[in-house]
Amino acid sequence: MKNRIMNNRKYVRKTFLVHQYEEEEIFLSDMRAQGWKFIALYSGVPTMYEFEQCEPEEYIYQLDYVETKNDTEDYHQLYQDSGWEEVVPWNALGGKWYYFCKKSDNNDEKIYTDPESKIGLFNMLWKKYTVFLAICSFFEINGIIACFHMIARDASFLKIVAGVGIVAFTSAIIFFAYNMIAISLKKAQLEKAKKERW
Repeated sequence: MKNRIMNNRKYVRKTFLVHQYEEEEIFLSDMRAQGWKFIALYSGVPTMYEFEQCEPEEYIYQLDYVETKNDTEDYHQLYQDSGWEEVVPWNALGGKWYYFCKKSDNNDEKIYTDPESKIGLFNMLWKKYTVFLAICSFFEINGIIACFHMIARDASFLKIVAGVGIVAFTSAIIFFAYNMIAISLKKAQLEKAKKERW
């Protein structure tokens, strides 16, 4: 994790994958308790979080994914009426992640309060990422094949370009596959917790 402080702002580079949203919530709550209020998020590798200096306070941060078709005024009004402050929207596959916060009242309040709702979230993410992975894999595998054809032409420059391409395409496939496996394991964990609960 890389930190940079400038003019009462702190910039932190940190990566959370889609199945790690609960760890991200804890991270943001901990930063607020240390006197840093989350105000913006910037794309990059890793992602960059912007914080504004504030009085240390106990706040609960929660993330929610909503599909584009369900991203309505009623959706936002529901959270507003429940006392949640909308902090940052983040574009995602087929929808958006919204970051919400609320001052803690020691009730450990959460948006997803039961295993069923969490399972529903991960089922939705699984379907979207499966389609996305299939499409990306098709193009990436074709890209790898094209790179091997470039190497077969025995041109030194093309070999370098092709080698970089093979590494990039293969890394992308591994990354997407890892996300799918992680989502599957998270779903299995939640389903096990649901069974044990009953």
